Amino acid sequence: MVPNHDEAALRLRLCHILLALCLASGCGEQSQPKQDLSSSKAPPVDGHLFTKLPSGYTGIHFENRLEETHDLNVFTYRNFYNGGGVAVGDLNEDGLPEVMLTSNQHGNKLYLNKGHFQFQDITDEAGVGGKGSWATGVTFADVNGDGLLDIYVCYAGNIPGKRRANELYINQGLNKNGVPTFKEMAAQYGLADEGTSTQATFFDYDRDGNLDMFLVNNSFRPVNSFGLRNTRNVRDKVGGDKLFHNDGNGHFTDVSEKAGIFGAEIALGLGVVVSDVNRDGWPDIYVSNDFFERDYLYINNHDGTFTEQLEKEMPYISYFSMGLDIADINNDGWADIYTTDMLPEDEYRLRTTSAFEGYDIYQAKVKNGFHYQLMRNMLQRWCCLLRYF
Repeated sequence: MVPNHDEAALRLRLCHILLALCLASGCGEQSQPKQDLSSSKAPPVDGHLFTKLPSGYTGIHFENRLEETHDLNVFTYRNFYNGGGVAVGDLNEDGLPEVMLTSNQHGNKLYLNKGHFQFQDITDEAGVGGKGSWATGVTFADVNGDGLLDIYVCYAGNIPGKRRANELYINQGLNKNGVPTFKEMAAQYGLADEGTSTQATFFDYDRDGNLDMFLVNNSFRPVNSFGLRNTRNVRDKVGGDKLFHNDGNGHFTDVSEKAGIFGAEIALGLGVVVSDVNRDGWPDIYVSNDFFERDYLYINNHDGTFTEQLEKEMPYISYFSMGLDIADINNDGWADIYTTDMLPEDEYRLRTTSAFEGYDIYQAKVKNGFHYQLMRNMLQRWCCLLRYF
């Protein structure tokens, strides 16, 4: 879920920081007994800005435990170690944010916030455990506009299409125990996409009052099989990003091609953020792509379409773009863009794990439209007349 205001963004980031502290010492859920939260005591404050809260106190017992087999491992599935997802939001309207964590192989977990950083596992009662097959990103958003947050879960993995279909859990309100319950309705809403999804974000791109959805997909195809040919304009059903328009009648329509969104197999999407980067009052989209395909910067045209213009705005970008965030880091009123790459910190690891392309290959990629990319984190600061630099 993408915040619209600085205050909302700050709250969400604080929630994620605190969540990381809660999980820092957590153990696998299968090996931990249920905790009596009423008898747990918070650790003493030690004078630091943050205090690490153990799982015995928070009640959050979660591990994205991966089990390698002969047929399923990092060699047979490139994204084996890409991880799951996390969403934070108030699902029962009591003013306290709930936490949902997704697992690649062992089902998802939803934790009800009981206050004072203590949580209760309500996964089964809420009905959001999922299919147990390679969940990736998860998003909280009021999809149907009834004032209650719903849950959208992305799936990927080396599994058949139907088992890879994304899930949409519509909030049904509270049961007699005060627990929010959900009904899976992705197919009815037209959002049961069977691609290799990474993450989804809901936002109102045409400002009609309904939340639309942008879906980032990765690719199952081996990277070394693509070569240098640019197939950015060739749409792929399984890979490639998608934009879904909310028709306002409980159904979404794929408008990707009409809206100017690339849907190519070469786009190995790992991150997406929506922000009004040019301050015209309309939401724009930035997508971070892994490997050779460049990132995408979609500028909203105010008519239901977007123009991708990253090459016009940025002189160079990260190569293996992964993590992504947009915020005004220098308080000048303009959004800045930060991407994370995989450049090793020490020289030994750099020399033993990295391969560098020659000048000719690099220039061939630039000529073929993949732009100037370097393996390092990038902070793109908006420089007014100079744009991003």
